Amino acid sequence: MGKWGVLTASVAVARAVVAIKTWREVRALPAARVDAGSVTAVVPARDEERTIDQCLAGLRAQDHADLRIVVVDDASTDRTAEVVRRHAAEDSRVRLVSSPGPPSGWAGKVHALHVGTADADTDWLLFVDADTEAAPDLVGRLLAGAREGDLDLVSTSGRGTKPSAGWWLLLPPVNQLLFETTTVDGRRGMALAVGHCILVRRAVLERAGGWAAIAGSRADDVDFATLIRDTGGRTRYVDGADSLTTSGLDAFGDTWASMRKSMVAGTSLYAKGPASAFLSLGSTGLAHLAYGVVPAVTAVRGSRLGALTWLAQSAAAWAFLRRARQPRSAAVLAPLSYAAFGALSLEAAWHALRGTAKWKDRDVRG
Repeated sequence: MGKWGVLTASVAVARAVVAIKTWREVRALPAARVDAGSVTAVVPARDEERTIDQCLAGLRAQDHADLRIVVVDDASTDRTAEVVRRHAAEDSRVRLVSSPGPPSGWAGKVHALHVGTADADTDWLLFVDADTEAAPDLVGRLLAGAREGDLDLVSTSGRGTKPSAGWWLLLPPVNQLLFETTTVDGRRGMALAVGHCILVRRAVLERAGGWAAIAGSRADDVDFATLIRDTGGRTRYVDGADSLTTSGLDAFGDTWASMRKSMVAGTSLYAKGPASAFLSLGSTGLAHLAYGVVPAVTAVRGSRLGALTWLAQSAAAWAFLRRARQPRSAAVLAPLSYAAFGALSLEAAWHALRGTAKWKDRDVRG
């Protein structure tokens, strides 16, 4: 592999060190919960009839005493509202709010979250995706984490409900890129949060200008945490996966579509038009294809540098899979993971160029 092999191996080792070090900084939520402070859970829902029932069942089963639940039906075309109305009839804490969809200049999810907080007067706001299911102790543990770290925002991602190739092949490179461009405690760069689950002090959110301050964001979780941090709040991404699952990434195709959407949306924030987005995503795709394929091929042919690169890539993937509660043995597929991510990036580039990137029938480019 020559000098390029030395460079690739060095990059792989350095990236693995960063990933492992960052995961060591991701604290687990306290085991003991805190039952203090009123909380409003806001669930944005667009065509979520398959998942909203379990989501609401989990929220209704929370051990926390003072909890209210608001579901924002974001112009759904399925039975989402009907399912929510059934829960509202059974539990007075559940309320359905209907939205006709986002006005010009707003991203759909951001607008739904904005609508859901309009009448909230609780101490805390909890934003959860409709395809998640919370264990009974989730709210209490999040509050305990906020108290322990004197935090204004706490976020966690859910674990998959079953082993999935999407988690093995697509999410390790995504996680690595997130760790390289954000910080778990918001000390520098962008502050990390994951849209699956975000708890924030209402007073701090209002001081920051609310969701309207990032109205057009398609990378709403990271932008939201960064907004809270930049306006004086303290943020932290934590490991609460023992108390939260997500079914939205169980199928490989769903994971692929979700990551493609995020890549096009994120790139469109800084790209100057479709051609610029195409070049950015295309170069990312080619780089990751080479980063995955070349070391694996050379390792099979006996290259020690190729084997070292493969080992470093697998170490980074192992750290992610361990925390994601996925089979750690899948880490050996790390080169294939980078190649798959490269292919995903190339497809995202094509959609960005043609303007065909949609998420639930909405343009993700803003």
